[in-house]
Amino acid sequence: MGKRSGRLSLELIDTPESIEQLERIDKLREAGVGEQINLPQLVVVGDQSSGKSSLLEGLTGLPFPVASELCTRFATQIVFRRLSGARKVVTTVSIIGSIYSDEDHKKQLSKFSRTLKGELDADTFQEVLNDAAVCMGLPGKEDSIENATKRFSDDVLKIEIAGPDQSHLSFCDVPGLFHNPTKYQTEEDAAIIKRLIETYVADERTVIMAVMDSRNNLANQEVFRIAKNADPKGLRTVGIMTKLDALQEGDEGAALQIAQNQVARLTHGWYCVRNRSTQEINAGVTIEERHKNEKTFFESAPFKILDKNRVGVPSLKKALAKILNNLVAGEFPAILREIEVKEKERRGELLALGPPRETPHQQTQFLLSTAGSYQRNINDALMGRYDAQGDGPTKLRMHVTRAGVEFSKKMELIGHTWNFSSTDQSLDEAEKARKQQISQKGIFSKVESNADPGSIYLSIKNLWSSSRGRELPGLVNPAVLEILFREQTTRWQVIAEEHLINVISMIEKCHRALFEDSCQDVSVRKRLASKIATDFSSSIDGSREVLATLLRDERDGPLLTNNHYFADNLAAARAERVVSALKKLGYQDGQQYTMNFKSLTTVSHLSNDASAVHDIHDILKAYYRVALKRFVDNVALQVIERCLLGPQGPLLGVFNSEYVGKMEAADLAFVAGEDSFAVGQREDLQVEIKTLENARRICSGACA
Repeated sequence: MGKRSGRLSLELIDTPESIEQLERIDKLREAGVGEQINLPQLVVVGDQSSGKSSLLEGLTGLPFPVASELCTRFATQIVFRRLSGARKVVTTVSIIGSIYSDEDHKKQLSKFSRTLKGELDADTFQEVLNDAAVCMGLPGKEDSIENATKRFSDDVLKIEIAGPDQSHLSFCDVPGLFHNPTKYQTEEDAAIIKRLIETYVADERTVIMAVMDSRNNLANQEVFRIAKNADPKGLRTVGIMTKLDALQEGDEGAALQIAQNQVARLTHGWYCVRNRSTQEINAGVTIEERHKNEKTFFESAPFKILDKNRVGVPSLKKALAKILNNLVAGEFPAILREIEVKEKERRGELLALGPPRETPHQQTQFLLSTAGSYQRNINDALMGRYDAQGDGPTKLRMHVTRAGVEFSKKMELIGHTWNFSSTDQSLDEAEKARKQQISQKGIFSKVESNADPGSIYLSIKNLWSSSRGRELPGLVNPAVLEILFREQTTRWQVIAEEHLINVISMIEKCHRALFEDSCQDVSVRKRLASKIATDFSSSIDGSREVLATLLRDERDGPLLTNNHYFADNLAAARAERVVSALKKLGYQDGQQYTMNFKSLTTVSHLSNDASAVHDIHDILKAYYRVALKRFVDNVALQVIERCLLGPQGPLLGVFNSEYVGKMEAADLAFVAGEDSFAVGQREDLQVEIKTLENARRICSGACA
């Protein structure tokens, strides 16, 4: 092959109106943001053997191996970058794995790397393509394509050419479509290529260079249907006709009609080029000679009638420059928005990772910060400092208060076995009110207290009769009162334990929500949760033990109280019996009567048995009222507040700064230590954020 141009010049963008914008795009590429944000580029699509690679050769001056099959079996991205201050051209080669590739394949591809000094010559280009094909799992130049299990790849060969005189642009050569499967290329291969082309042209920052062999029927060119679906208005699509020099005599007229935009009308119209033929390549025709031959060809009949601004590579370059420049100008605001969104996402991901945790000191600081955040959130939940809206699990104080009120109501309404009665053995006013509430609310209707007012007297009489000891007639054995009280409070344990279970569930839900909010690293959260689980459960178990103690104190011990309400209630009950007796004699309050002491003593006289039963009832009723209020308050204060919500409870007393301070180095490493993946992820995110920050500054200047 003859000597080609020594400079990889892309005059296509060297115009005053576009160079400033495209320099910014080049700076974005130089900053590395092209790995995260799609940047404007040119993609060449068309059928196999339509002249795509030859066209790129004419546009870029690169020695595409146009006679080779290798370059058509995977996408090749060519990125030109201008390096200020550089003296020589440096070419870097790598492979970008497809999104459909598994991790092992991507890892293998990441190892493929070449750095070449100087311009890329034809032999080196051919070698790079061959090595890349083998790395992708495709047959090399020495391998049989027919017996290959994989013939096409959706991985991308990236060739980046950087130098002092390079222009700012990116091209991509995509494998060509084919329509008739053979033993060398299957229907599955055709699907891979079509998917690849559709992916590239769908990007709104890509100029679609749709190439057509002028000898083919335009109606059968699927690439134009794909382009139209991706770019309905045709703002990014340029039609390019090749191989006009290979037309059969008589076919020129149809080709000219297409070239003049009379058949398939494209927004940007059609451009015609003449590439080097196989004979010219073998004869060593250079790129400069190629341009001269092209100019001569379009000055000859019948193609000399075509618009001079639409024939030849120079005219195509100018058209592409204008289209690309307009595209870049319109896309800068969108690129800036995308960069800002990506930067925000990456910062959020980095924030979620937390600070570095490689040393024991860093691990301790991380857990102290996490514990501090958790304790602040817990204190807010306990103090009722939260959003008034909603009913979520973190509104702990509200839920616990509601549960306490409900517990108190249940104890009042259905905590007793028998209903207490009045002096006339009917339900007293308090019992009537409780019975009405039970009926209205439907609370524990299945376990409603015995509604027969006489049943408590009958129970007292039976127990008193069967428990007679050495006491004198009419006097009460103290053991009878203790037994009756235990019977009357049988349901306390069930109701109190249900209340405790309910509150524990609220605490666990609140803990999980605030723990997750305070420790967003999933791995650390799981390990920390497993570490504190035992202490958390032990603290909760402590509340169950305290409740059991309270129940034993109230129900199994002696009946004790220094509360004056007991004496007041008992005195009121006895006074009520005197008043009831007087009413039976016809006496009314506020009236004057002549007293008959004999009748008074007769009506108030009771047998020893009846007197004992009534006295036991009144004592039990008075004591139960005091004990009930005392027990409900003790459950709230000692079990709920002290054991569960207090400083030594599962929320405030387990995961705090003191707990972190006592952790050994091994525990710190287990809970808060970072694995190699997290370390690498943090480093990658920091690099990406720095890249995006730089890119944002570059774009902001363009948008301003």
